[in-house]
Amino acid sequence: MKNAKELDTIFKAFGGIASAKQLLEKGVAYYQINQLLKDGQLVKIKRGLYQWQELPVSEMVEVARLVPKGVYCLYSAAAYHELTTFVSSEYHLAVPRNYIVTLPEYPPIKLHYWMENRYKIGIQQVKVEDQMVAMYDMEKTVCDIIRYKKKVGLDTMKEVLHTYLGKKNRNLDQLGKYAGLLGIKEDVFNLVNLLV
Repeated sequence: MKNAKELDTIFKAFGGIASAKQLLEKGVAYYQINQLLKDGQLVKIKRGLYQWQELPVSEMVEVARLVPKGVYCLYSAAAYHELTTFVSSEYHLAVPRNYIVTLPEYPPIKLHYWMENRYKIGIQQVKVEDQMVAMYDMEKTVCDIIRYKKKVGLDTMKEVLHTYLGKKNRNLDQLGKYAGLLGIKEDVFNLVNLLV
C-alpha cells in the first residue's frame, strides 16, 4: 500500500490526474484506489480517470486528459492566442471524424468532428500550468474561424482576423499555406485585403 508521499509523487508525475491503468502500473491496488475515493483524497473524473485532491489541476489540462485525441480549436484556441475577447461557456476541441469518447457532464465540452486532413494541420503542444496540451497554432485557428464564420459569428470572425493582423508574431506565409491546404485561400485573402 502506497503512503501519501508516494501517492503525491505518482500523481505529480502525471500532472495531478492519472488513469486506473497508470496507477496499477505504479503499484497502487484497486482496493487502495477505492479507499482513497471514500476518504475524499481522490476524485473520480470519469470511469477509470482520477484526480489527486492535493494537486489542483487546471480545467484545460483536465479537459485535455478527458479527450486524449482532442485539440483545442475555434473559441478555445482563439482565446488562448489572445485573438478574441469572447469567452465561450464550453471548451472546444477538434477530434478525428470517427473518434469515440465518453464525456462527463462537467466541464462543458463541445467536440468538433473533423476529417483527418483538416484535423492534423497546425497542431502544436502548449504549456498550461506546467502541463502540455494540444492546441492549434494561431494561423490554423484564424483559418478555422474563417471557415466556420457562420457558426462563430461574423463579429467574432472580424475581431479574430483584425487582432491577428495586428500581432507582430503573425505569419502570413503560414496562414496562406494553411488556407491553401484547407481549400479556403480565396476567402482568407479576400478578408485579409479588406482589413489591411
